[in-house]
Amino acid sequence: MENINYEMEVGKIYNQIGEAKIMALATSCKNHTTVRMMSCINYKNKIIFQTGTDLLKHKQICENNNVALCVDNIQIEGVAKIIGKWTQEENKEMLKIYLKHYKKSYETYLKSDKEIIIEIIPTKITKWDYENGQPYRIFITLDNKTIKKENYILE
Repeated sequence: MENINYEMEVGKIYNQIGEAKIMALATSCKNHTTVRMMSCINYKNKIIFQTGTDLLKHKQICENNNVALCVDNIQIEGVAKIIGKWTQEENKEMLKIYLKHYKKSYETYLKSDKEIIIEIIPTKITKWDYENGQPYRIFITLDNKTIKKENYILE
């Protein structure tokens, strides 16, 4: 198996995600899994979005903070953490990016006292791709900085 550069591959993935993407977010608790599209930003290689504290995704995250995201050919597993509100000083830099891409969404939630910001710290990333017409996957574990490329053999 060829040698793959961890930093380079992680960088390529975050470049593909870019500064903002609409992503599918999966959450679950008590054997109930749900998924929905979210307006997300990539801030310092963490995925950030806003939601309401009265919504199911928030309730599920409070009970089980293990979540998954999917965008294009990238699957991300991570740990969700509530980081407060946009008005907090420590969230001002993120807010600039969020406003650049999702101003209407921000303005809608701003009217609610239930608005909250959630940060997802990725722990594992799987990326599907093709090389010479052959599918393969890259598996990245961010905690211990390991990477593995595996050809996907069609039988």
